[in-house]
Amino acid sequence: MVRMKNARRNTRQGPRDRDLLNHAVEATVRLDRKVRRLNQDLSSVHEASRLLTGPMDLEQVLEIVVRTVAQALDADAAGLRLLTPETGELTLKATFGLSDAYINKGPVTAGESKLNRRALKGEPIVVEDMRHSKYFSRYHDNIMREGLVSSLTVGMLYKDSPIGMLRLYSKRPRTFSPQDIALAQIIAAQSAAAIVNARLYREALEKQRLDRQLKIAGEVQRHLIPHHLPDIPGLDIGARYVPCYEVGGDLYDFIPLPDGRLLVVLGDVMGKGVPASLAMASTRSCLRAYAECIKDLPELMRRVNRMFCIDTAAGEFATLFCALFEPGGEALSYCNAGHDPGLLFHGEDVQRLTAGGPLMGVDPKADYELGCSAFHTGDMLLCYTDGLAEAMNFEREPFGRERIIQAARDSLSLTADQSARSILWTMRKFTGLTSRFDDTALIVVKKR
Repeated sequence: MVRMKNARRNTRQGPRDRDLLNHAVEATVRLDRKVRRLNQDLSSVHEASRLLTGPMDLEQVLEIVVRTVAQALDADAAGLRLLTPETGELTLKATFGLSDAYINKGPVTAGESKLNRRALKGEPIVVEDMRHSKYFSRYHDNIMREGLVSSLTVGMLYKDSPIGMLRLYSKRPRTFSPQDIALAQIIAAQSAAAIVNARLYREALEKQRLDRQLKIAGEVQRHLIPHHLPDIPGLDIGARYVPCYEVGGDLYDFIPLPDGRLLVVLGDVMGKGVPASLAMASTRSCLRAYAECIKDLPELMRRVNRMFCIDTAAGEFATLFCALFEPGGEALSYCNAGHDPGLLFHGEDVQRLTAGGPLMGVDPKADYELGCSAFHTGDMLLCYTDGLAEAMNFEREPFGRERIIQAARDSLSLTADQSARSILWTMRKFTGLTSRFDDTALIVVKKR
């Protein structure tokens, strides 16, 4: 009896009840679709986050981005362009599903279309038919051959600054939904951060590589600077080298010659870092090689200058000051190739040693002349690189030659090593805590 009553009740359900039931079923299906799409989108975002987290090579990041965004939005193809702020060029860096012919269709700039400018400001751009869109009029033939129809363009921004843009393609008419756009924008934002991190990671690796090179070059340079000063009867010698960077272009050397004379060398290669250090090492090698067989100092300078012009790049120069001391002699001969003149102290009197010729690297046929001067007991020779004279204080005032001369005069009663230390100390007191921008090398030679 109960079953019969229920059956009669069900047969009495009208069209309105059936409509409500159908609507409920449809609503359940739509909700199920939304939940599945949301889960799919969350899964795509999670996968993109997983793939883009951690240090990676920039090219690897870009390839992951285009593949991930194309698969997440079920697009037929995708392209990623990075912006060069200086030129405004949008360079295609990674693609998915595009032919080589389409990839090489031509350059694109940020300013050549309103679409690109809008996308780089963060506005998503949907074009339902690229084949007839004014935005793509320049490439309609390429689009037709590629079989592309619809597109979605989103900008990649990092802290409100444009990095580039992503473009998704469909080969069938498609209206990208708000959910599609939101997902593309989320992945684009993640991608922008990943690209910035990859660039920083690349810069860090490059810095590590350069640091290793600088460390090696610095070790090489420190080996070239004499660790022990020569012990020559009748001469008291002191020297100091204070590098400003890991490596630099200052050099000094003491070369004992077969006939008993001593060649004292001080030089400065224009520039900083590894190139200057290599040029300095080459110059030192030339000096040592030629000094063994060339007794004439001007000829030695001519040979070194010719080799410097051959071995170094255009625009690289060096200054050089060389002095020759005879064993037990009362004179010195010298040659100055564009360097700050050596200072020869005869008591309180100062003589500037200027004879010589032009700096190295200008003219391979340059000529040099010899300078000679008396060098008696109690006399002192001071030669230095421009890092000493150009050291500045907080008022941007250089230490200068006059202060160098006064500091040297104050040290005349000291040993050569003490004089070198005293001159540097006076310079440091003058400059205080200001940053230095050049190496400093100096040599002091006193007649015992």
